Amino acid sequence: MSGTTVPQPWGGAVWEGATTWPERGAARAYDLAVRMEHGMTHHAAHPPFSYALIKKHGEHNYPGGISSAMELLTLPGHCGTHVDSLGHISLNGCIYGDRPIGEHQSWTEGVEIGSVEELPPLVGPGHLVDGEELFGRELSSADGFGAPELERWFADRPAPGPGSIVLLRTGYMKHWTDPERYLGVGLGLPGLSLSGARWLSEHGVLAVGGDTASFEHKPRWTVPALDVHVHLLVKSAIPIMESVYLEGLAADRVYDGFFFVASALRIKGGTGSPIRPLAFVPA
Repeated sequence: MSGTTVPQPWGGAVWEGATTWPERGAARAYDLAVRMEHGMTHHAAHPPFSYALIKKHGEHNYPGGISSAMELLTLPGHCGTHVDSLGHISLNGCIYGDRPIGEHQSWTEGVEIGSVEELPPLVGPGHLVDGEELFGRELSSADGFGAPELERWFADRPAPGPGSIVLLRTGYMKHWTDPERYLGVGLGLPGLSLSGARWLSEHGVLAVGGDTASFEHKPRWTVPALDVHVHLLVKSAIPIMESVYLEGLAADRVYDGFFFVASALRIKGGTGSPIRPLAFVPA
């Protein structure tokens, strides 16, 4: 990884980058986030999201009949629709840019390098790869988005290039309210394979995302699958978004030509952050 450019924290500063902003008069905006709610599906490796209304209307009234309500949220960085920062995964003790992480982390400060504050706004042309359309059926844990599959999908469609955001739909979001089915418990999950990750990094994409909680292909439940995370986060500095809601785009067959926008919360030391991505489709 020698010679790589190490991202610098942009949080609190000004971001400048090349992108093709959508034309005026965008006709539709698609919400690509799942709803965050108490008891929602979550990956077993991360604690759950929790919500409590700690002050109800009528418990404390202001003059003139005014009252207020407020809540307490308890959430991990990797819950609901979220993005993985570069500091989420290390290889041989180093994160992207050959940066040793062991001495740059603490319980209260998080990761000093590779945090979500280093991630720029994820804005640019979007591409949706619809797995059910590609394979012609519902997907199973045997199915991966490899280089051949991506070549086939983009053979007659605009291919992603530098600055693109590529989203992969497995169709598993249909099972969001059935945690075991959605998470592939005991079976595994479809997703991006290592050859597909290399194909995307070679095309210079800015970020990738998928509709499962694991993103990458996990053909067997009992075998850890992190090679894709290593290639994208550790070797290529490409953020990964997970549990992205892609059903609306797929239903309307919006596979390209949309403008994607998302940004991480400014969490000091965060290895991940909930996001609310949007896809703007021109008229």
